[in-house]
Amino acid sequence: MTPLSDEAFAVMAMCSRARAPYGITVDKIGFGQFKFVWAFKIDSEKAHREGYDAKTVRGGVTIDSEYPGCPHCGAKNFYTCGSCGCVVCYHGEEAVTCPKCGFRGTITKVDAIDLKGGGY
Repeated sequence: MTPLSDEAFAVMAMCSRARAPYGITVDKIGFGQFKFVWAFKIDSEKAHREGYDAKTVRGGVTIDSEYPGCPHCGAKNFYTCGSCGCVVCYHGEEAVTCPKCGFRGTITKVDAIDLKGGGY
């Protein structure tokens, strides 16, 4: 696994296929720049106890070369729901439905996103 800085943290995500939560380890790589480094299965109660809902950041996100992808389906790409902000694994489809809130929309590329843990 890629070495982490002291500024690494975790956010929650949801698998679009299994409709199950998982965590993503995120590391800061520069001012307003982050990378997804690792992903792991975790239930929402444990994630809350671990404080994954305590951090919110805004910035650009890249995928580390060693990022394994969603632990449920293996997808390495993601989108954030335009309604609830959930990070969701992504399989390349143009129209998506958020597995957390049911919001339907089309994918739009952005330069920065809000990352927040919790709410699962």
